[in-house]
Amino acid sequence: MRIPTRTLVTACALSVALLAAGCAGAGVKQTRVGDLVFLQAAGERGPGPFTDSAATGPTPSEAPRIGAKVSAGELSAPLRAARTVSGATPGLYRGTPRVARCDAERHIRHLAADPARADAFAGVVGVRRAALPAYLRGLTPVVLGADTRVTNHAYQSRRADDYQAVLQAGTAVLVDDRGLPRVRCACGNPLAPPAPTRGGASARGTPWPGYRPNKVIVVSPAPRAVTSLTLVDAGHRTWTERRVGNDVRRDRVVPPPARTTTSPSPTTRATPAPTTPADRAPSRTAPTTRTPGAAPGAPRVSGGPGTPDLPPADGA
Repeated sequence: MRIPTRTLVTACALSVALLAAGCAGAGVKQTRVGDLVFLQAAGERGPGPFTDSAATGPTPSEAPRIGAKVSAGELSAPLRAARTVSGATPGLYRGTPRVARCDAERHIRHLAADPARADAFAGVVGVRRAALPAYLRGLTPVVLGADTRVTNHAYQSRRADDYQAVLQAGTAVLVDDRGLPRVRCACGNPLAPPAPTRGGASARGTPWPGYRPNKVIVVSPAPRAVTSLTLVDAGHRTWTERRVGNDVRRDRVVPPPARTTTSPSPTTRATPAPTTPADRAPSRTAPTTRTPGAAPGAPRVSGGPGTPDLPPADGA
């Protein structure tokens, strides 16, 4: 199921209440062409949140949104040309040394308080409910450095309904040891790689300043499990090595990665190969996979002709 036709799409199209709650943002009209992809600003909880927010710190949603001059609610999103970037790419994610922008323990408590929600969440991530605390503690808190395509999940009628979304750069997420986003912290929703689109795709929602469809990326799993991720704090011009897991006290500042000419390339697929629960099991013995990075300051992942750079990131 690509878009939950029984609940989510119907509710977003017809229910004033859900629109007011931030289902797709203000000024939204019905999409008529191709698959539907929701634009979700960093601070918006969206439809059917699994839990209260576990995000901490400010979000870009405090900035003014693009207003009425953006066309009639249908934004053509060239998702088939989205760049695929390895989850282990230095500078792909943002972070400040020893600062977690997502409280995994708070998320664990929220799920423990509602077994039905916990069961639905566990079904998406492929573990038993009893294993959820260990699973969540094995994920790493980071901030998206670019607008990113994912499969999001709404909690509806005691189950998880999947839908396609673009998450705004600056969104706090938990990622696994392949660098894949697995939890959106503002709503506690489980995440998965994006699904292929059928007959094109249209984005639905109010875009944020800086949103460009051709700048949206897809994160692909690192070739092997990593023990750490290299994050950037562009505001302070620092790079941080963060070990996999939710303990940010082990963060250490590192030199910027060397600039290289190798880069992610455009792809005609919007979905990386899915991973199995076994693939997502945290590894503490595999070496860190280091893929191309950028120089100090605003991180860039340079591409060949026609390949846009990752946008500069604010401090995280």
